[in-house]
Amino acid sequence: MKKLSILLAMSALTIGFLPSCKKSSSNETTTLSTPPYQVGQAISPGSLAAGSYKGTMTTGNTYTINGNFVINKGDTVLLQPGVTVCAASGALIIVKGVFISLGTQSQPNVIGSCGVTAVDQIGNNTATDPAWNGGNGHWLGIACDTSCTLCDIQWTHIEYVGGLYPTTEPFNAGTSGAAAWPIFFQRASGDFILTDSWIYGSTDDGARFAGGRVYIARNTFEKLGYTGGDGMNAKNGTQGDMCYNLCIGDATNTTKCSNKGGAATECNINMYNNTYIDCGYRQASYTSRGSDIDYEQQGEGLCYNNLIVNCRNGIRVGNGQNSIPWPDTTHLTISNNYIYADSTWEVNQFFAYDAGSGLKPNAYVIPTASQLGLPANFYDPTSNPNGDVLPINIPSLAGANNPMFVNFPLPEPIVAGQNLSAIASVNTGIAATGSVYNFRLKSSSPAIGKGFTGFTPFKNIINPVTADVTNAHFAPTVTSPGVDIGCYQTNGAGNQH
Repeated sequence: MKKLSILLAMSALTIGFLPSCKKSSSNETTTLSTPPYQVGQAISPGSLAAGSYKGTMTTGNTYTINGNFVINKGDTVLLQPGVTVCAASGALIIVKGVFISLGTQSQPNVIGSCGVTAVDQIGNNTATDPAWNGGNGHWLGIACDTSCTLCDIQWTHIEYVGGLYPTTEPFNAGTSGAAAWPIFFQRASGDFILTDSWIYGSTDDGARFAGGRVYIARNTFEKLGYTGGDGMNAKNGTQGDMCYNLCIGDATNTTKCSNKGGAATECNINMYNNTYIDCGYRQASYTSRGSDIDYEQQGEGLCYNNLIVNCRNGIRVGNGQNSIPWPDTTHLTISNNYIYADSTWEVNQFFAYDAGSGLKPNAYVIPTASQLGLPANFYDPTSNPNGDVLPINIPSLAGANNPMFVNFPLPEPIVAGQNLSAIASVNTGIAATGSVYNFRLKSSSPAIGKGFTGFTPFKNIINPVTADVTNAHFAPTVTSPGVDIGCYQTNGAGNQH
């Protein structure tokens, strides 16, 4: 049995092999492997002062960045597999050129505040959790300027980011006092890739996108946002896929699509086969915010096969109320998702806030339409312009339709959602990956076989113009939609953590 852990040792994956050579005198074969990919000169390991850098951080070495680590326009920094980057307090990676981290399953890379130890348990106290450092974070993340054409992060841990920029930084939007995100990408004609990686601990958004083509797949996102902030927050014309991600204990929505910023090309994000656990409980403005999936403000996309468990509410579609502008509902399809809750309080939030949100009962394949038993005009703004008043009052759904994880307690020891003030103070929404929980599905799970696969990932539709993405070393592995609900597929596809 494979067990999920942010410290999990991974099975081997090699970059490539040359043809084998067979000895004439025996049955033995010798396989010669190619060396790790390298660009430019090797960067010497050890302590690095603030300044400009280019070249390759080499396998097995540790680098400590002590200030602004700048990659100039036209330059590239590449991390080979098995690199550790220790970021001193307040350190910041500024990418004006290209940043590539090519960790592998057997040799993942680490970029974070070294020496900080994770504390993972259900009901952990936010005020003392090192993931947030009391809301101050530890270092300031990876910020891509408007000239950055490619940010490519594979099999990499990014940890303990947050706080505010202490001064105005030398990149667009690096304003003094602004929130520092683990990742910021903003080039409309650029490409951002995040696959098979981990983002753990951020005081605001886990990643912010102000344009660009994105492929965000098979990652684990845990404890993103302190008392607010989304996970993957796409705005201003961003295009792409967010799929097969495991999202645990995030403050608000983990996957979000909004065309805020007003790009002529609408923000268009496909969100499919993700799993969301215990999200939404640290967002102070709970009456106007979501907790897992969010489409708003002329955003569009496809939303299929997602598994939502004990999140504060269901999928959110902006409805013009509570300062949540409508998405482009003409080009938004939401279906074949699965939602579960331990408590009646959470069940009453399956349809976020009211029927006027535009979310229809067929957004969920489980619970079934008969289980929901909603009135015929529940989502009809003509006959029911104000929507139904919450709660929708289906107490029989509390604890029903358990998705049957291989190893995770449902109902949870602390029933998330029953006491909102307690949730805000002691963070009862947090679950742990640790070394014991396994969010794969048992063979008898009702989530198996309920997915819809009749659509094409955005990554297979767009035609990248950034030449680097066509490089075989840099291009992401694209996973097609899965027949099983959630980020783990019974055939072994999907999330590999």
